[in-house]
Amino acid sequence: MPDLRSPGYDHHRRHPEQRFDSLASWENEGGSLCQRPAADPADSGDETTGSLTPDYLLLDALPLGVLVTNQDGEITYSNPAIQKLYDVSAAELLGALWYRCTDARDIVSLSAPSVSGNSAGQPGIFEVRMVTASGAEIWTKHSIAVLALQQASGSHIHLIEDISARKAADKARIASQELLATERERARVTLESIGDAVISTDPTGRVTYLNGVAEQLTGWLRDEAIGQPLSRVFDVLDSETGQPIYDPAERAMDRLKVVQMPANGLLQRPDGSQLAIEDSAAPILDKVGRLAGAVVIFRDRRLSRENTARMAHLARHDDLTGLPNRFAFAEHFEQALKLARRHDKRVGVLFIDLDQFKQVNDSLGHKAGDRLLRSVARGMTACVRDTDLVCRHGGDEFVVLLSEIKAPKDAARVAEKLKAAVARPRRTQGCSIGLELSIGISLFPDDGIDMETLMHRADTAMYHAKLNPEKGPCFYHDGMSSRSPDGPGPAQRLGKAGKAAGQRQVGAKRSTS
Repeated sequence: MPDLRSPGYDHHRRHPEQRFDSLASWENEGGSLCQRPAADPADSGDETTGSLTPDYLLLDALPLGVLVTNQDGEITYSNPAIQKLYDVSAAELLGALWYRCTDARDIVSLSAPSVSGNSAGQPGIFEVRMVTASGAEIWTKHSIAVLALQQASGSHIHLIEDISARKAADKARIASQELLATERERARVTLESIGDAVISTDPTGRVTYLNGVAEQLTGWLRDEAIGQPLSRVFDVLDSETGQPIYDPAERAMDRLKVVQMPANGLLQRPDGSQLAIEDSAAPILDKVGRLAGAVVIFRDRRLSRENTARMAHLARHDDLTGLPNRFAFAEHFEQALKLARRHDKRVGVLFIDLDQFKQVNDSLGHKAGDRLLRSVARGMTACVRDTDLVCRHGGDEFVVLLSEIKAPKDAARVAEKLKAAVARPRRTQGCSIGLELSIGISLFPDDGIDMETLMHRADTAMYHAKLNPEKGPCFYHDGMSSRSPDGPGPAQRLGKAGKAAGQRQVGAKRSTS
């Protein structure tokens, strides 16, 4: 097998001239392997063809792509499946190097052992990107084995499978995992930033995590505390009797609900000192509702309870509007999907943009814009059920999660209520302001089964709603063009969409009264 990485190779040339003999010279040596036989072998003029040619009917019918190459890597046979995959004819492939369509980025990764197989006769198996004649990039899995025929020394047979769908699924899975890791890191940073001490345990009551405040208050280092029974790290005594108080994590897991500790608890620390604390514990459930452990939150009783509550609230809510943030939305989303699957219902995702909101900020100032956002948030919340969720996605974008709806019309009805509520004029700084909404809608399971897909498709539908304001809220459908990851961000695309929609103006007029 030739060295594919050699500078002397041009992997796109059809008839190599520098290091390989031509196909004709190879045939002159008696090799007719995989040349398609004539209708009558007796008329072919080649007595060896019948013994060397495989069953073409079988190869032609295979759904996998098949190539046969000679000792110089030149293609001597291709089946219809590989011709269709590469978008080229049999004539174009004949005599070409087998890796002529391989993406240049992957050529350097090919080596003789990976291509030809090992000395034990095992086939070479590898995955590379290929570029079709139309310029499309596809992922393929190659299995290459030596043809053990005396007259075809050095020849190989290649089985080529299109694995683009699997690669796309892998990419989506990795992106989902990265998103989850990001959210977990954000949660960890939040826990390290809040003023409360946090200790989590596994279902057996052994410590799995302490944040920095917990280290300070308990006197235990994180590495030393992890794996220890909670009662050893979190040793709380009754200030009146001096007796140990019940294990809060154990009680929370037994009752599967939040429990409050008595207000007279004293935390016994390793140095013998005591600290008056107040605390609570809650069970931790995984995404399918199974018990995964418990979390204990406690604080120095001298600290302000109000300040602590505010910090915990900010970890899950938007500071300006008070709406749930993305972290809280992700948790609520998983619960909504679980209920929808259990009760055979749908979930609606509404991606919402306040049209031309930037004009309010530019003309009336950010304080007026902030007041307007808070008013809009209250109006939206009043339009949905307690089981639904309104989330500020960022800037002037919002997301509404509708749990357990029966039909698309339920989502459309809520979208119209939202538009009517936000369009109602609001007075600020002597102005009467009415806003329009662009709303895109996606549905579970119709448009996707995970948060990332449904959010993206609702966002795509919102963009189309902005381009066609006269049609109102827009449901996602497969015919919609999907924005590329490298496309314009929300601010840029909203500016372009505003022009395309005829420069709709916010209904802001100076009051004369």
